[in-house]
Amino acid sequence: MKFIGKYGENLVLTRLLENDVEAYPAIKVNQDSYDLTAIPTSKRVVRIQVKATELHNKSTNNTVGALAREFDFLVIVIVHGERLADCYVLTHAEAHALRGTSKQLGVSRIKKGVSVVKNELLPHKEQWSRISDA
Repeated sequence: MKFIGKYGENLVLTRLLENDVEAYPAIKVNQDSYDLTAIPTSKRVVRIQVKATELHNKSTNNTVGALAREFDFLVIVIVHGERLADCYVLTHAEAHALRGTSKQLGVSRIKKGVSVVKNELLPHKEQWSRISDA
């Protein structure tokens, strides 16, 4: 997918709006360390970093990087087919814990010759209430 980054950001923005979370694209001039801004029911500002990858590519563990930035939530968009994608919602601390000592966070593995999402991410799948309740 040629514009996977923009696809991921727009998909997350759409999913937030579908879940009644007020959300906006970040203004890159002064909000360059995250992609979206959301205002959950608490009315506080939540910063969201979006990372997107294709599940079925030549990589064995599909990594996402740039986790040193300031954000409240990381949403990993994993595209697994034409117009099919799942989103995984993690807090900043969870993203760093899953990354461990590696420079990047691996999101997939090879199982019987096929790329699959790592088990550690599965509990975070489509957990939009984590942002809406923040």
